[in-house]
Amino acid sequence: MIVNMIVSKNRVSGELRTGIRLRLENPPPGVSYRVINEPVRLSPSHNDFYITSDTTTKWFLKALVEPIYSLRLGGLVHAFFLNLFIPRTPWIQEIDQPIFNLFEKYLNKPRSSALYGLAMRVFRYLFNRDDVVMITWTQWSKEGLETEGFRDIRVVPPPMRTSFRKIDNEITVGFIGVEYQRKGGDIAEDIMSKLPRWIRKVYVGRSPRRVSGIEYHEPMKREDLLRLMSEFDVLLFPTRGEAYGFTALEAMSMGIPVVASNIDSMPEVISDGGLLCNVNDIKCFLDSVKELVNSPGYIMELGARAKAIVAQRHSPSVVGKELLGIYRELGGYE
Repeated sequence: MIVNMIVSKNRVSGELRTGIRLRLENPPPGVSYRVINEPVRLSPSHNDFYITSDTTTKWFLKALVEPIYSLRLGGLVHAFFLNLFIPRTPWIQEIDQPIFNLFEKYLNKPRSSALYGLAMRVFRYLFNRDDVVMITWTQWSKEGLETEGFRDIRVVPPPMRTSFRKIDNEITVGFIGVEYQRKGGDIAEDIMSKLPRWIRKVYVGRSPRRVSGIEYHEPMKREDLLRLMSEFDVLLFPTRGEAYGFTALEAMSMGIPVVASNIDSMPEVISDGGLLCNVNDIKCFLDSVKELVNSPGYIMELGARAKAIVAQRHSPSVVGKELLGIYRELGGYE
């Protein structure tokens, strides 16, 4: 079975976005992907989530190009996130979050805004066709999309293989987040500044500050990031709004427990593989991190639970069978 997969790049390094890369690396049995690059290809800055001159330019070009480009597409198509292709063949649209969450948490636009209303009219028109199935990654996202009026939505988590973290005599608490405010970079710095000096504190992302005792790294390619993450003993994830949280999932796949915000998809993603705190609750985050770093045995216990969740819920063979069933349902044979 051949499936046409439309791919897009990330906003940091221009590499494939994580969810797309994982699907490509773990195809269902008997499926081959024909990769189609999105027709509007610009620099990584044009791929940002926020409204800037670069992203406005990209969406203007997408509105001009993608509906026409749709005429060239045949067979079963698997596309990702939000785009303006007009499905004319059996189609899977994979999306990581309800659209209201994107507007409220990323764009700072309420559901009452004219832009959100326009987006809903456009995307309902595109994705509510009889030969379109929407895929999302969590029950939280599915329920949100249903409240927005989308019809055929299935939960198929991204495939993820487990690996190992490095175990040594140094305890490392890490934070990863490109966006300072939404990801809670300020909270991470406040917590790290209150931890004992013998703990290594690693901050990956952009920050307007440089706090003494914290080891700072700029955003990096995924391969380098995963190598650095494998040195973490605890991942600090104090996000104020999240679509899915791949960073948390990747940490869990290595057996790294996560201390995360109890918001959006995070309780479902983390499950029993970490500890949850209310948004902006610095005391809870600090106490939870201290509880872990003062008990290596607890780190091992929570880390083992985290890895088991990934191994079961994100098994490429299990997820692949679920996705294959949808492909067959749509008549995806060639």
